[in-house]
Amino acid sequence: MELKLSRDGLKAIDGHALKNFPRECCGLLLGKFEKNVIEVKEVVEAENVLGSPVAFEADPELVFKAIKRAEKSGLELVGIYHSHPNIAAYVSARDSEMMKLWPGVAWLIVSTAKERVVERKAYMLKDGGIEELEIVAT
Repeated sequence: MELKLSRDGLKAIDGHALKNFPRECCGLLLGKFEKNVIEVKEVVEAENVLGSPVAFEADPELVFKAIKRAEKSGLELVGIYHSHPNIAAYVSARDSEMMKLWPGVAWLIVSTAKERVVERKAYMLKDGGIEELEIVAT
């Protein structure tokens, strides 16, 4: 399965991650589910209300409003992104637990080091396991 985003969308996510370094950033991916493709149409930055380098939590009111606005535009929540400062873009134990609260959406994780993005990986909880998605920049 593919997670398809514009290059500008990826650039915005990378910028958000670097701006928040060494804290984790987080945000929402709005778009459409297609056959074997999750197409991201909009990236929504959120504040990590925890302000933590190892955990994130988006403002619930922002999440609610973004989802409602997306629905009015014919879009839906297709993914969540966050950063991993100074560690790899893998699904941590906390990420795995959070994924259970949002089944069926992509999780884009951006690994950052000071002033640079190290790697990006995307995952989805599927059939009780975690599947890695191919990231396609358009």
